Amino acid sequence: MEELRCPLNLTAEKQPDSAAVVTASGITTFSELEQLVHVSAVNLKERGVARNSHVAILGTNSLDYYVLVLALLRIGAIFCAVNQRWPKRAVIKALISLDCPILIFTKDKSKSLNEPAITEWQSNDIVPRKLKKFRLRSEPVVRLDHPTAIIFTSGSCARPKAALLSYGNFYYSAVSANKFISFAENDRWLLSLPLCHVGGLGILFRSIINGGAVVIADSKEETAVSINKFEISHTSFVPTQFYRLLNSGQAVSLNHYPKVILGGAPATAELIEEGLKFGFKLYTTYGLTEMASQVTIGVADNHGHSGHLLKHRELKIADDGEILVKGKTLFLGYVENDIAELPLDDQGWFHTGDIGRLDKKGRLTFLGRKDNMLISGGENIFPEEIESYLMQLSYVETAIVVGIKDKEFGERPVAFVKGSNSLKFSKFSGRLKKELEKNLPRYKIPVKFLNWPRQALNGSLKPDRQKLTRLAKKEQQAKQS
Repeated sequence: MEELRCPLNLTAEKQPDSAAVVTASGITTFSELEQLVHVSAVNLKERGVARNSHVAILGTNSLDYYVLVLALLRIGAIFCAVNQRWPKRAVIKALISLDCPILIFTKDKSKSLNEPAITEWQSNDIVPRKLKKFRLRSEPVVRLDHPTAIIFTSGSCARPKAALLSYGNFYYSAVSANKFISFAENDRWLLSLPLCHVGGLGILFRSIINGGAVVIADSKEETAVSINKFEISHTSFVPTQFYRLLNSGQAVSLNHYPKVILGGAPATAELIEEGLKFGFKLYTTYGLTEMASQVTIGVADNHGHSGHLLKHRELKIADDGEILVKGKTLFLGYVENDIAELPLDDQGWFHTGDIGRLDKKGRLTFLGRKDNMLISGGENIFPEEIESYLMQLSYVETAIVVGIKDKEFGERPVAFVKGSNSLKFSKFSGRLKKELEKNLPRYKIPVKFLNWPRQALNGSLKPDRQKLTRLAKKEQQAKQS
């Protein structure tokens, strides 16, 4: 059992007056952040939160959200990450499946779930509004093997998977990432990824370990404005976010060009080339939730690779091209029925389901998925999940979802739908989007619903996904011409 002093507590002692979190409201130093976390942890304990308690937070990135995550870690509770973009029904289902009885809202006006099994709190009743003079009196210790967070990662067959990660997973991920790209005192990282995602939590750990400041800007503020206003030195984007920045016309107004890590989906050579022309310092990375974010990273170029393997990880390519991983950042397993099961092969490798290759320099190139997964704007989308909800509708006999290329998002889902009992497509097609919005976030809603084609079966009992993908592409080309 490996233990170490809480990184936040240690950094607060080393550089108490350095900026830890920066928002439009002002700067929170590391000593102030330590006090906020300490008092919030005490308040949570008084409400009955204990070691191994499951607690979820719902809201956009904010100082309160940041403090609450760190307070739960301080107690040894398990943070259950739910996405505020999920429909209410999906949030309830996720919390019940994780036996998570507590949900903390970070905004007073957030809508209640009205679910008797879930107790709802407001962050402003837990996180103190005023700070008093504070002196470090204790040196809290964390166990690296202790379960820390449950993060949902998309799964096939309409079953999202709940990945359980330890404190050590995040710690070793951040330590090695900081060695590759230094993030220390006087640096500022724009938190452009949500804290309910492993990438957002990774930035939190990088900050408290090395002493760099995290900037939480107004979500409605233009990225270029935030970069200038807060003198951003680092940020992380999925390619869709970077595409929008470059095509907003505001990239030319930047006073400086920060270091940008591109991940969550492959970045095109055109996007990288355009970013480099502006003067951004670009890095490409390959990672996954099950490995606490980054596995490889490298300086971006036009060769399409995702860089070299980071320390504390191992990687190899199987005979069929699948990427296999293990190491100190490998998660504890998928949570089901209150048990974490870690699916490894006989040699201890985790099979990612991703296809890739290593070049002569040891750099990884991601080639795609073994299954049908789409990546849209950095979000993983499994067609089977959307199909399942469509086929729950009484007037739908069958449905197949495929992906089409998109300059902004990388890929977008398109659905082919067949009505039940020979019901005409025109009679129900207008209702499909509204029905899906009850259960799915907007990024999973197909951008187009198409009538079921006669050639879908291709002489087989099963629909031909490849043929349907070609038909969707043809439809897209016809629309553009």
